[in-house]
Amino acid sequence: MDAIFNRRPPTAWDRFKSSPLLFLARLIYVPSHTPPNFGAGHTDKVRVICISDTHNSHNSQPPLPDGDILIHSGDLTQSGTQQELENVLSWLNSQPHSHKLFIAGNHDTCLADSETHRRISSTYPGLTYLQDSSTEIVVRGRRLRIYGSPYTPKHGSWVFQYPRVHPLWYSPDKNLTSEYQSTKLWSCIPPLTDILITHGPPFAHLDLDDRVGCYALLTALWRVRPRLHVFGHIHAGRGLEFVMWDRAQKAYEDVCAGRSGWGGLIRLIWWTVTACVWQRNREDGTVLVNAAAVGGFRDDQRKGAIVVEL
Repeated sequence: MDAIFNRRPPTAWDRFKSSPLLFLARLIYVPSHTPPNFGAGHTDKVRVICISDTHNSHNSQPPLPDGDILIHSGDLTQSGTQQELENVLSWLNSQPHSHKLFIAGNHDTCLADSETHRRISSTYPGLTYLQDSSTEIVVRGRRLRIYGSPYTPKHGSWVFQYPRVHPLWYSPDKNLTSEYQSTKLWSCIPPLTDILITHGPPFAHLDLDDRVGCYALLTALWRVRPRLHVFGHIHAGRGLEFVMWDRAQKAYEDVCAGRSGWGGLIRLIWWTVTACVWQRNREDGTVLVNAAAVGGFRDDQRKGAIVVEL
């Protein structure tokens, strides 16, 4: 597990040696790392504080910025014990944000127990725990629909996992066991979701260069297209990306998935150039945030939260 999730990011030469096609596709496809001005039509923007994968490091993290909504997208603990969970929930509960939401991650073993959920509700009424469930909140007169799920593709013997699907062969219409489980899981995301919280990333976005994100989740995102998607899990993938759900993005994802070869690269070039000529409304896109708060070798770095305004 450490070898995949906690390693140093690969060098440019490593990426080129691994696959010249993917290396060129990543050079051509350059998504925006600046969030759009979603709140332009509102007097006050909604300020969302995103953090993930604190792994018991919450007290040594930089202070959380002020904001309206605080989201923790899983792996609050390292070993998943009740004591660890109580410690981090006390920290979350003490934060001044008006709305505080969190989901579990694969390390948070104790959150697989329904009795723990009931105890959280009674002990921390200011916290909202989501597990394949939705909630609605009103912030500055704006109603936001939020959905959260802790599940990630299987790797090792952790909690909240499902069989990984192969991006080359995946189709939500197939009846194979792996496709059925992942499709059923992500089909539960309501179509009008404004903010999606998952523990793991979608395939080909903020999930490292060997693309360990979930292709089934990516397929569901094309259907839902929330304003904001917050996740973590892949520590070295930390960052922010704005996607437009356009043909250039689709061509890039098809190359990454092995669904197209050099012809896909040509299509990527064509649609990238076309997008530069015909500017689209940035209100139509989604902000993706990998908010993993630890990084470096053996997670020795403390990176804090990422702030998004909607």
